[in-house]
Amino acid sequence: MLSKIQIQRIKRNSERVVQGSLSRFREFLYTDTNSFVKPGTMYSVYYTIDKKEVYFTGFLDSRNSRKIVKVGGGKTMFEVYSKLNPTQRENYPQNVLPFPTEKDYLRGSITRYFAQKANDSNSLIFETTKDMYDDKSNLYRYIQFDWVISGIKQEVVRENLITINFVNTDFMGISKLIFPLQFWRPSKNSPDYLQKKLSLLKNP
Repeated sequence: MLSKIQIQRIKRNSERVVQGSLSRFREFLYTDTNSFVKPGTMYSVYYTIDKKEVYFTGFLDSRNSRKIVKVGGGKTMFEVYSKLNPTQRENYPQNVLPFPTEKDYLRGSITRYFAQKANDSNSLIFETTKDMYDDKSNLYRYIQFDWVISGIKQEVVRENLITINFVNTDFMGISKLIFPLQFWRPSKNSPDYLQKKLSLLKNP
């Protein structure tokens, strides 16, 4: 069964999305329960970079989407066409935000990856994935760096500010995209954690 993070990654890494279709009677099954999707359920179709057709309930920005599959499992016209006409896709990096996991928070940091068009220092800087960083396009330049996401608040701010200032010398403008406490979460039972918990109790 796909996790919410895995579903969001598939969505964000798709080349094309067709949103807002309605399911017909016994047209789809939920992959997590193997039960029929009710007719009239909203779903969207995602065409991934590896030429697959994937179905999820809801829209692109839905946070509780579930994966569904067509009953019968026959190949769609898209899948047949992709088999007959394989195309070589240029490995352009895509804009993808990270989704830190519980293991990442226990470890205390993640590695972040950014890209920018190689021939234009004023072009958009955007975040991408490790896979896209490893499979570099010659049309882009890339950078990776460690990013602290848990720990004592003041120490996290200090460490990440050092990183921002260092990266900004080569990728001018990245300081406008990221901020020191981005993705930060206080360590469990730390003073910051307890203070945040108290504030939530006072303001339910």
